[in-house]
Amino acid sequence: MSGRRAWRSDSERWARAETAVTKALLLAVFALGLLAQFITPLGEALEGKAHFGSAILGLVGYVLYSEVRGLNEARRRPAERQEVAASELRGFFEAALGRAAPRIDAIGYTGETVVNELARSLDGLQGAVRPEVAVRILVPDFTREMGIPGMLDADGKAVDDPDFRGELLRQVRGYERGMEVLARRLRHDRRGELAVEFRVLHITPSVKFCLVDSEHLFDGIYDAVKEEPSRDHPGRQVLDLMGYDSLLTHWHIDAGAAARQKIVGRRELFETLWRVARPLTPPAS
Repeated sequence: MSGRRAWRSDSERWARAETAVTKALLLAVFALGLLAQFITPLGEALEGKAHFGSAILGLVGYVLYSEVRGLNEARRRPAERQEVAASELRGFFEAALGRAAPRIDAIGYTGETVVNELARSLDGLQGAVRPEVAVRILVPDFTREMGIPGMLDADGKAVDDPDFRGELLRQVRGYERGMEVLARRLRHDRRGELAVEFRVLHITPSVKFCLVDSEHLFDGIYDAVKEEPSRDHPGRQVLDLMGYDSLLTHWHIDAGAAARQKIVGRRELFETLWRVARPLTPPAS
């Protein structure tokens, strides 16, 4: 479900709930009047007592106002979770760039998803706010042996492919250099500051997620493994992970307890992995 469809669904539920509350209150007033016609003490108590009727109407109005206000607040509250495409991250990045010191943390295969969408957002950065953007991206250590990504051996089993790993490592380093160039351009144009750090860890690249200011979590997996000929050796089949176009589950910190718990859990996981990881490019001695 897209964010737009989720919003429409919430609005429809709000309208139905508001209608149900109104009908229930009107039914209660009608029932009270009907009972007054058949129950003499009640009718006498109500007859000619305008102030009592006004009190009832006032109570009905107050209850209706309270219910509608509560429903309206619920309608404005973000959905607990919804699915978004990777291309939709740009809108959330652009919103974060309106703050003084936005932070973006991510775990992924090569960092492509975050780098591409964030670079587009930063290229269009304009306005009075000159944000100091901090970005941390954790990727697998492609200097270490792994089965996936890898290649198929003679028995059709996954084994390490040093050449393919080398290609992926060059991609990651290219993203790192590209962000460094963008940081210099932003600084030169006095549009903002950008600090980007890549770290690597010997982990299986299956899960990916992105945290924006610890308020938004975009959570997903690499949901396909593709067998295709190697670029350098067409006779060899490589195993590559696919996931750029897969949907991400968006959790918002204000959406409820489940969303907050999910965001806190991912934050703790990221901080732990980041602490034990090493820099992609070691600092100069």
